Amino acid sequence: MYFDGRPKETREDLYDREEELQTLRSSLSEPIVLLTGIRRIGKTSILKVLLNEVDIPYALMDVRLPLASYRSLYSTFSEILTQLNRKERVKHVLQGIKGVSVFGLSVSLSWDRDSRTSLIQLMDRVCGVGRAIIAFDEAQNMRGKLGYEVLALLAHSYDYCKNISFILTGSELGLLYDFLRLDDPSSPLYGRHIEEVRVGRFNADRSLDFLERGFQQYNMRAPRDTLEYAVDKLDGIVGWLTEFGHRCVRIGEVRKEVVDEVLELAIRTVQRELSRFSKLNLAVIEAISNGYERWSEIKEYLERKSRRPVYDAELRRHLASLEKRGYISRIDRGKYAIVDPVVKNAFSKNQRRTQV
Repeated sequence: MYFDGRPKETREDLYDREEELQTLRSSLSEPIVLLTGIRRIGKTSILKVLLNEVDIPYALMDVRLPLASYRSLYSTFSEILTQLNRKERVKHVLQGIKGVSVFGLSVSLSWDRDSRTSLIQLMDRVCGVGRAIIAFDEAQNMRGKLGYEVLALLAHSYDYCKNISFILTGSELGLLYDFLRLDDPSSPLYGRHIEEVRVGRFNADRSLDFLERGFQQYNMRAPRDTLEYAVDKLDGIVGWLTEFGHRCVRIGEVRKEVVDEVLELAIRTVQRELSRFSKLNLAVIEAISNGYERWSEIKEYLERKSRRPVYDAELRRHLASLEKRGYISRIDRGKYAIVDPVVKNAFSKNQRRTQV
């Protein structure tokens, strides 16, 4: 069902992503593939549908929590090996390796300094079994003090593990490229070609068709003007369109007021996502959403709102952070734009949002 809020796993439940699926499928001959797009655009659904369709053993890891210790790093790869072992028996090539324990289908890796084994050695063993896909969802979160370990593993697999393909998804494209450091001579992945598949938002016609077909699945009458209002405000972001449809199904009626509820949800979501950083980040988003798009205009808006000077270095830091995290982008003539149009609509709706 299109309006199920969980990531889709079958093509029947995934609306019109044939081009992205075909491109991603044809990229599986590459050692490393990036699947990128803004938040709530449907990357995880596309990835899951592809993995369930290809006849290749795979492991899929959600790495939204950073790899902060060797315990978390080796626990992640314990789960990867366990998933692969369930689909393609790999335990026979893992047995006898120091720090590896196999209990039925479960594989456990020791993270203790004196007993842990090399992840590179493990990938070499897995590669010898046959084809496999290892996918990391929201891979930018693997950056940090142990990020180099993962980069070294990716680089080694790129060169020597011809049977293994890695798929890395990322909503925060700037941070994902910061993690990979493809242009950094000190990075293990320096100079490597990495394929990228970008997922875009629906245009107005596809958004309207998505909603019409979705409500047909529930035999619900959907007034055309209400759907057009939803398309105008939610602007092709499948996650927000799905949320609108799901809420209407829950109340048994398609109403314009539900669109406004989704916009309010967008505000709360962005506030929650950025709450661990700075309130000034939210004020920057609010400023750009309300037409203050140039550096000088954003600075003036922030100073008026906060009633204090905002220094250039401070503003530069916040703009860079929001850009790397995929909330804003620089466009022509020195202007900034909100990447997610639903967030823009939500924050431009009411200018009282952020107190800084």
